Amino acid sequence: MSYLFFVDQIDSNEVQSLENEEAHHAIKVLRVTSGETLTFSDGKSHWVSGEITEIGRKSLKMKVNKRGNIQLNKPELIVVQAITKSDRNKEMLELLTVSGVDQIIPWEAERSISRWQDDSAHKWIQTIKEACKQSKRFRLPTLTSPMKVNEIIGVIKENFSIVFHESATNKFSNLQIPAGVEKIYLVIGPEGGINDYELEEFRTAGSVIARLGEPVFRSAHAGFAALSALQTKLGRW
Repeated sequence: MSYLFFVDQIDSNEVQSLENEEAHHAIKVLRVTSGETLTFSDGKSHWVSGEITEIGRKSLKMKVNKRGNIQLNKPELIVVQAITKSDRNKEMLELLTVSGVDQIIPWEAERSISRWQDDSAHKWIQTIKEACKQSKRFRLPTLTSPMKVNEIIGVIKENFSIVFHESATNKFSNLQIPAGVEKIYLVIGPEGGINDYELEEFRTAGSVIARLGEPVFRSAHAGFAALSALQTKLGRW
């Protein structure tokens, strides 16, 4: 098995180093040994893989035998996710990451039960990183600062966006994705639902209101279902 680790930077050197928390996890938890194959990614554009040549107490070195670039597919898939209950955040982020989200916008919806905390960004990024490692995903999804509905409208109004709501008459399977779109925004409401004002704001901004099916998903699961359906519609899955 080849383990994936994230580093701040990948240079042109033949030997790459792994340090700090990532090295600790590799050495103390995974107990990697010399000769094992590892992959390092900067989470943005570059990755390298090779064999471990040296293991220290708090760092290790790898001799590179393969390099690659990380490509960002178009259209970019962006999920506007209403902040979920704290005990559901980890599950929600894992599902969004493994299903191919490119960017996550935390939404402070009116009916969101939980609120963004000072340490929320750190916790979300750590969960995203761990999900990428598990799924062998080289590129980290980006995480924006939390936004209110008016801020989100300002971001999505020039792009194609879909708001998922149980009252919609349009089925997602009937929607046509416009040719040449650069970004697709998927808007997922909170457990308490998107209120009438928010829904009208999205509709006025040109968002398509759609539903995924008869069952109503939990907020933590809806993004995963929407991305999976979209990936299939785009022919990626």
